[in-house]
Amino acid sequence: MGTLPKEKKISMTWLLRYLKPVKGRLTILLIMLLVSTGLQLVSPQIIKRFIDTAASGGVLASLIQLAGLFLIVAVFNQLITVAVSYLGNDVSWRATNRLRGDLLKHCLRLDMRFHNLKTPGEMIERVDGDVTSISNFFSMFIVQVIGSFVLLAGILGFMFTVNLPIAIVMAVFTLVSILFMVFIRDLGVAPSKDEREASASLFGLIEERIAGIEDVQANGNVPYVMNRFYRMMRAVFLKGRKAWMFRVIPWNTTVILFALAVTAVLLLGVHYYLIGQISLGTLFLIYQYTQMLNDPIEMLGDQVQEFQKAKSGMLRSRELLSERSEIVNGEQNGLPDGALGLEFRDVNFSYNENKPVLRNINFTVHPGERLGIIGRTGSGKSSLSRVLLRLYNIDSGVIRVGGTDISTLNLPALYRRVGMVTQDVQLFDGSLRDNLTLFDTTVTDESILNTTEQLGLRRWIDAQPSGLDTHLTAGGNSLSAGEAQLFALTRVFLTEPSLVILDEPSSRLDAATESMLQIAVDQLMKECTGIIIAHRLATLEKVDKIMVLGDGEILEFGAREELAKRPNSHYARLLVTGREEELA
Repeated sequence: MGTLPKEKKISMTWLLRYLKPVKGRLTILLIMLLVSTGLQLVSPQIIKRFIDTAASGGVLASLIQLAGLFLIVAVFNQLITVAVSYLGNDVSWRATNRLRGDLLKHCLRLDMRFHNLKTPGEMIERVDGDVTSISNFFSMFIVQVIGSFVLLAGILGFMFTVNLPIAIVMAVFTLVSILFMVFIRDLGVAPSKDEREASASLFGLIEERIAGIEDVQANGNVPYVMNRFYRMMRAVFLKGRKAWMFRVIPWNTTVILFALAVTAVLLLGVHYYLIGQISLGTLFLIYQYTQMLNDPIEMLGDQVQEFQKAKSGMLRSRELLSERSEIVNGEQNGLPDGALGLEFRDVNFSYNENKPVLRNINFTVHPGERLGIIGRTGSGKSSLSRVLLRLYNIDSGVIRVGGTDISTLNLPALYRRVGMVTQDVQLFDGSLRDNLTLFDTTVTDESILNTTEQLGLRRWIDAQPSGLDTHLTAGGNSLSAGEAQLFALTRVFLTEPSLVILDEPSSRLDAATESMLQIAVDQLMKECTGIIIAHRLATLEKVDKIMVLGDGEILEFGAREELAKRPNSHYARLLVTGREEELA
């Protein structure tokens, strides 16, 4: 418990830096708060004078003037209150939206080991849900907490000029309430953090099951999914109830303290009125200020609850930002012009300890050559491409592209020159042009149309209602499997890569389309080095070298024609038997 104050200080300091860009708006907000507080303090004074004037038989004109002044102050105060509320929310959302952006950018830069452990639903809750709780607190913190303290100071300051005993009672109530709230401010932080984690797990389950809806329905797993859903909902409810019970303790305590304070103040006020030390208007003023005193105390109690939720969000956000990718960005930016060579030396890699995926991989591909990689499922083909793109770090060894160790390369420099076509294609909400270029405005329409013409996608584009301006929705449902494959190829070749990796480039195409595509790919790959991962041997008819992988090791590597002529080679046996299913 001794570390909590320091932890709070760190959290608030970390969060306050997001307010710097909106300090101008924040200054205006604070000025408006002071004006609003002043108007709240003035209103009871006007009513006091109205009551005293009426009780003493004052003239009607004076009463009308006081009533009109009260109305003007009330209307103006209401306008200021609306403006303060709007500006407070504006400041908080501007500040926390920067935090959302930082969290998302940080997540996108984390390595694949991290993302393999986190579902998209959970990450949505971390990036948006946690920050929303911070934003809700922060918008009200500025308006209610600061405003409450200013109002409390104003009320108590004035009461000390009216009646010392009553002012002391009110000050003691205020001090005890604030000290109690400070003392228990972290009581609900841990339960609130557990509540957020349970909510994140629930979102993760929903996202995961909706994404796999075909498998869920086809295999009759709906009852099982619903059972898990109800169990997680129960966990969210139980943890949420526990968190709420801890968070409402400050509010319940202030209600009890306020009841005691009001009783004491009213008894003292009536006593002083009966002995003639205060007027009827002053008695009303004391009562009104006592009631007003409760409002900021209640607001502070509510904000303690919000603070506990917000602090759990702060801690979770800081935990996420403290995650570090194992992929360290290199400093070297340059690679040789033209096609790039590739070299693996003593490369070992595993996703988990004691389960090697690639073992002692050694091979060289010269600039402009094409390497075909074959092997059974689980042999390490896709893993080889992933470590080449530095989606994962290798355990040992060296990978060189263009003679440069990729661990020393700046990642953008690597991705500018090395492209990869995967089997899964993600569409983004935007135009067809944006999806093909991935929002790169430097790519010309002429280049897009020429590339799609070569790959056989031009006819599909011409059939769209607005050509390249056709709007596509996220998800990829508007493309057939074959079109998606052509789409992925177009994306990569538009970047004019010097080394391209094709992971099953024709797995979703029929024989006729594959034959046409092969001609286009051959033409597009004239100026680059190619790595082709394939199940179909026909896809590898024009590669220069063949690599056969098995259980993470190179079973065979050499020139394609040489291996084809060697009767006892793995590749030759596959060609003779034609049993391509062995590669599946």
